[in-house]
Amino acid sequence: MLDDRLRSPTLLLPVGAALAFLAAQTAVFARETERPPAPVFVLFALAAVLGLTIGPLWLALVPIALVVGALVWSGAVEEDVPVVALVGGLLVGIAVARAYATAVPVPDAPARRWSHAKRLLRPVVSRATFEAVDDLLDRLRFRIDTLPNGLYQPVPGLPIRAARATGSESRWRAMRPVVERLGVRSAVDIGACEGYFALELGALGIPAIAVESEPSNYRTALFAARRRRSRNVGVLALEVTPANAFTLPPADCVLCLSVWHHFVRANGFTIATEMLGQIWAQTRRVLFFDTGEAEMTPDYGLPPMTPDARAWLTAYLAETCPGGRVEHLGAHRAFAPGGEPCERNLFAVVRS
Repeated sequence: MLDDRLRSPTLLLPVGAALAFLAAQTAVFARETERPPAPVFVLFALAAVLGLTIGPLWLALVPIALVVGALVWSGAVEEDVPVVALVGGLLVGIAVARAYATAVPVPDAPARRWSHAKRLLRPVVSRATFEAVDDLLDRLRFRIDTLPNGLYQPVPGLPIRAARATGSESRWRAMRPVVERLGVRSAVDIGACEGYFALELGALGIPAIAVESEPSNYRTALFAARRRRSRNVGVLALEVTPANAFTLPPADCVLCLSVWHHFVRANGFTIATEMLGQIWAQTRRVLFFDTGEAEMTPDYGLPPMTPDARAWLTAYLAETCPGGRVEHLGAHRAFAPGGEPCERNLFAVVRS
């Protein structure tokens, strides 16, 4: 049975036209001669093969037509029989070739693996050489990303001092006992910056994902994870928004440190509260939380935290994270938007 694609009008048109032309020429030829000479059939077969070859490039018929026309015009070919055989064979070959090319799916292009070049370069360029060049490029990119402000967090293994080393380290000292007490087995750090907390969690053997939207930050986190060979720490380049907050990976431990006030600034207090609720829904055991407080400028749109930030945030977290017990983990050093030092309250919301 014929393939359905071969029955389409698009394919039948050239085939039918070629066969009709050939039939017409054959009828004319049959009236002029009773028995065509054998060389005519040879010419027809060769022309059909040529048509199959140039089928996809049918414009190649132009020079052939010019040559045949010149031969007939000059008198080199006195009879029409060779011309009919040539033209008919070409048309049949082209029609068959184009029908086949349209009916048969085009395969994928071959992969360019440069196998011969690799074999030649293998004795000269080793895998270690490529890794050394890659590391050199990573170092250069890291230096560019950290100019002129340096690091924000004290990421282990990176050769630059951090601006917020004291506050980050004191937070980790407060969080680690909670992590160990609750038997945390997975973690997600939202707004991870350069990945300090995700790397510390990874050092405890806890798989962690650092979620960060700033390119210079997540490149630095990737660079640090590679230098420390942290196979259980991943970096997710993502800006958390109201539309995607619910898609964050669920984990035993979720960190939401110094990022909630950015949610409020970008989306308003009500939507930021909904986002925090979605984040809590993805938290299986503990949510670590801190945020900008009275030091933040009016453009952030934070509500008045009265009678004081600790009491207001405790009540806010208890309401926004149902089923959670709010634990205060102390006040830790931070910086206001203008760079002035301040302190912020750190909380652990433990799921009952």
